[in-house]
Amino acid sequence: MMSLEQTACEDLKAFERRLTEVISCLQPSTTRWRILLAVVSICTAVGAWHWLTDPNTSEVSFTQSLFNNPFFTISSIILVFLFVLGIHKRVIAPSIITTRTRQVLTDFNMSCDDTGKLILKPRPTTT
Repeated sequence: MMSLEQTACEDLKAFERRLTEVISCLQPSTTRWRILLAVVSICTAVGAWHWLTDPNTSEVSFTQSLFNNPFFTISSIILVFLFVLGIHKRVIAPSIITTRTRQVLTDFNMSCDDTGKLILKPRPTTT
């Protein structure tokens, strides 16, 4: 029969394994979302540069200048669409999980690193 301390230790190890598994499974998709966000942001910035340096931009209406620069218009629409779909949350999903886990673990005098490994803090001393 296992003692209470052995059971608690096994539970902590199982929790740590599951936490590291969840965080490591999120990393590939997080990397893909970051790459997509970077590419669309760069396209929007390049399109904005061409739009702003276009000599016709100041001579025509706003909507006509957007029609004259479809690369900027389309990339801006895609960027807004991605943010509406929540790409900003998907890009930082592992850090959201670790932050919330750290908040919960402080009640148990513990923490975790960015990969999900548990950190046991020393017991507080009473004086």
